[in-house]
Amino acid sequence: MNWGQLIVQWLHVVLGMLWLGGALYTNFILVPALSRLPLATQREVGMQIGAVAARVFTYVPLALVALGIVRGTVYGPLHSASDVLGTAYGLTWLTALTVTLATWMWGKFMIEGAIARMNETQLNPDGTMSVEGFAALNRLKLVGALELVGFAVIFSCMILMRFGL
Repeated sequence: MNWGQLIVQWLHVVLGMLWLGGALYTNFILVPALSRLPLATQREVGMQIGAVAARVFTYVPLALVALGIVRGTVYGPLHSASDVLGTAYGLTWLTALTVTLATWMWGKFMIEGAIARMNETQLNPDGTMSVEGFAALNRLKLVGALELVGFAVIFSCMILMRFGL
C-alpha cells in the first residue's frame, strides 16, 4: 500500500466534502433559516459565520487544488503535457482543475462582494429590510446558487476520472 497516495487521496476527498458540503449547507439550510430571523440577528449571526467561512474557504480550495495536482501527477497517470492534453483523463483533470479555480475565484470575488454589498445596505427606520437590501439579498442568493453549477461540473469530473475518463 502506498501511504503517501492514501493520505493525499484521503485529504483531497475530505477537503472536497468540506467545501462542497459548506456550499450545500449554506444554500439549502443556513440562508433559509437565517431569513426567518429578525434582520438585526441575521446580520449579527451572518457576520460571525462569514468571518469564519472566509478564513476556511480561502485556504481549503487552494489545498484541494494542490492535492489534486499531486493526486493526478505524482500518484496518477499524468507525467507530461501530452498526458494532460492528449488523454481523456488528462483533459477531464484539466477541466476539473480549471473549474475548481474558477469556482474558488467566483466565491472569493462574487459571493464575498455580494455579502459586503448586502451588509452595507441600510435598514428602513422601522428596522425592516430596504428595497436595496432585498436586491442585495437576492443577488447573494443568485451568486451562491451559481457556485453550485461549478461544483456540479467538478463533481462530475471526479466521477469521470474514477472511471479513467
